[in-house]
Amino acid sequence: MEELQTVALSVPWMLDWEAIREESARDESLGKIRTELLKEPGSHPGYSLEGDKLLYQGRFVMPRTSIHIPNLLHEFHGSAIGGHSGVQKTYRRLAGELYWKGMHKDVEEMVARCEVCQRSKYLAMSPGGLLQPLALPGRVWEEISMDFIDGLPRSEGFTVILVVVDRLSKYAHFIPLRHPYTAITVASAFIREVVRLHGVPEAIVSDRDKVFLSHFWKELFRLQGTVLKRSTAYHPQTDGQTEVVNRSLETYLRCFVSETPKLWAKWLSWAEYWYNTSFHSASQMTPFKVLYGRDPPHLVHFGSSSTPVSSVEEYLEERDRVLEELKRHLLRAQQIMKKQADGHRKDIHFEAGDKVFLKLRPYRQKTVANRRNEKLAPRYFGPYEVIEKIGAVAYRLKLPPSATIHPVFHVSQLRRVIGDHIAIPELPPTLTEELEVILEPWELKGVRQKEDETKEVLIQWKNLPDYEATWEPYEMAKQQFPDFHLEDKVILWEGGNVRPAQDGPVGPVQQGPVRVYARRTRGSGMGGNGSAVSRGV
Repeated sequence: MEELQTVALSVPWMLDWEAIREESARDESLGKIRTELLKEPGSHPGYSLEGDKLLYQGRFVMPRTSIHIPNLLHEFHGSAIGGHSGVQKTYRRLAGELYWKGMHKDVEEMVARCEVCQRSKYLAMSPGGLLQPLALPGRVWEEISMDFIDGLPRSEGFTVILVVVDRLSKYAHFIPLRHPYTAITVASAFIREVVRLHGVPEAIVSDRDKVFLSHFWKELFRLQGTVLKRSTAYHPQTDGQTEVVNRSLETYLRCFVSETPKLWAKWLSWAEYWYNTSFHSASQMTPFKVLYGRDPPHLVHFGSSSTPVSSVEEYLEERDRVLEELKRHLLRAQQIMKKQADGHRKDIHFEAGDKVFLKLRPYRQKTVANRRNEKLAPRYFGPYEVIEKIGAVAYRLKLPPSATIHPVFHVSQLRRVIGDHIAIPELPPTLTEELEVILEPWELKGVRQKEDETKEVLIQWKNLPDYEATWEPYEMAKQQFPDFHLEDKVILWEGGNVRPAQDGPVGPVQQGPVRVYARRTRGSGMGGNGSAVSRGV
C-alpha cells in the first residue's frame, strides 16, 4: 500500500485509489497477465510485478474498461493542474504515473471534445477557405470598391476619407468627409466626385459598414441598376483591394504630416495624384495610363517634343491594346496571389445541419472602457447550425432570433463542433455588423480621486454582471457618453452618498443613443484620436 501511495503523490487527491487498486486486481485480463508473469517474468515485454501490483514500464496498470478513466482524464486535463493542456502535455502528465491500453487515443478524443478548449483556444492549423479572387471587370469603372479611413485628426473640418477604387484600372479617388457621415452625405460626395467623372458603376464591393447597409444606400443604387456586393461578416479580405489602397494612403500621409497631423487634408490631392501615377507591379503600368491610354505628364521635360498628334483610330487601338495587356497582367497576378495564399490555407467544408462554433471579437471597439479582459474572453460562441453554403467559402448560420448581425460568415470564422450536449450560450447583447460588442453605461457605482487630482468614476455596464464594472476617467466618460448625464450623477453622488462605492448605484441611465467609435480605427499613426458617433439603441 505504501508503494501505491507513493505513486499517487502527484495526482489528484480526491480519486479513490483503494477502489482503483481493487478494480485492477479483479480484472480478468490483467489477472491473466499477472499469472503468466509469475510463471515466466519475460512473457510480456514492458510489464512487471511489484507485490500484487501490475506495472507497465514502471507505471500502474489500470483495466481498459475502468470506470475511473473518465474522472482521471478530466482531472489531468481540466483541473487547475491540468490547465486544459493539449494532447501531448495531457498524455505526458497522465502517462507519468498510470497506464491502460488505448490511453493516448482516449486522451486525443477527450481533448478534442472538451467544450472549454473548443470555445477558448486558437485552432493550431491554417485558416479555412481557399482564396476566391473576384472576376475581373470588362471595362474601367464598371466595378468599384469602397471603404473608409476613420480616426483621423480634424483637418479643415474633415476627419474621414472615403476611398473609391476602380477594380480594373486600380485608379482611385480619395474624398474627405466630416463626422458624423450618413448614407445621404456619402452618396452626395460619391455622385459629385466619382459618378460625374466616370458614370454609375454596375457593381460596388464594400465591407459591412452601417452606411453601406442603410436602406437609402440600397434604394439609391437599386434604382440605378447597380449591384451591391458586401463582404461576409468579419471578413474584410473580401474587399482586400481597398484595404491595400488604404494602407498605401495612410503611409503616404504619415510620411508627410507626422509632425503636423492636422494638415493631412492639404496633402490629400497630392496623395491621389501620387497613387494614380505610380507604377503597379500587378498591372505592369500606372492606373493613369490604364484610364487615359497614355502616360501621365512628365514633371520635367528635356528638349522639345514635336511629335504629331495620333489619329483617333490609332488612339482607340492603343487603348484596346493597353486594356488587353492589363487584363493579362492582372490575371497572372491573381493566379500568383492565389497560389501563395492557398499555401497557408486549408480547404474546409461544412454540410447543412452541421454544428459549428462562431468566432467573435467581444469588446473590440475602442470605447472609454477599453476592455481589460479582452484576452480572457471566449474565442468562439455557439454552437450554431449550418443552414446552407453561400458561394465557395461562406455559410449561412441559424442564429438566435435576438441576433442583430448578418448570418453569413466566411469559413475561417467557423470551427466544427466535436462532441454532443454542449450548451448554447446567447450572443453578446448588442453586436455590430463587425462582430464588436457595444457597451452602454447603466449605473454609477462610485467616485474616487487619484493622486494626481484627476477624478475617476466606477461604471456598471448594461447587460454585464457587477464584477465587470470598471473605473474610467471622469472627463473622458463625460464626453463619450453625454446622454448618461454623468456630471449630474457625480454631483448627487458626492453630495449625498455615504455608503461604500460598491453599494451605491444611482440608477439606470435614460434610454438614448450609445457612444461608440463608428468603425475599427485605421492605424494612421498620425497622432489623432478616434472620432465618436451616436448610434441608436
